[in-house]
Amino acid sequence: MLTHGILGSTAPWQADLTLLIEATMGIALLAGAVLARRRYYHAHACCQSAVVLLNLVVIGLAMAPSFYIQLAPKIPHSLRKSYYAIAAGHAALGLVAELAGLYVILAAGTSVLPNCLLLQNYRRWMRATLVLWWVVLLLGVATYVRWYVRL
Repeated sequence: MLTHGILGSTAPWQADLTLLIEATMGIALLAGAVLARRRYYHAHACCQSAVVLLNLVVIGLAMAPSFYIQLAPKIPHSLRKSYYAIAAGHAALGLVAELAGLYVILAAGTSVLPNCLLLQNYRRWMRATLVLWWVVLLLGVATYVRWYVRL
């Protein structure tokens, strides 16, 4: 049974796998943006929606349990340490990014929401969400490096 990381760090293999999946999803989000730019809107919608929904699964299976075991017991008294502060920022912004992604899916791709909750400028919301996702991804990489890479 594989118990050590696959990326050469001290991370467990599950953390390595999560990092690789998240990086792949970040690239897929950029590819989805290119699809929209080229006016392949259906492919864009499928790509972005798949990433947001897959991320929900990754959050539920890997990130939330890790948060509750490793980080939540240390909040708020350990937030002065970068080890915990970076991870807490990643978790907080990650929640906002996932909720924003779900909102964009519901507002742009379904008729579930009432008219008063629909987006006025889809492009601005989608771009802002993409930027937020990349900030969260970079914070996730920073968390991984801070927790598992010996420099």
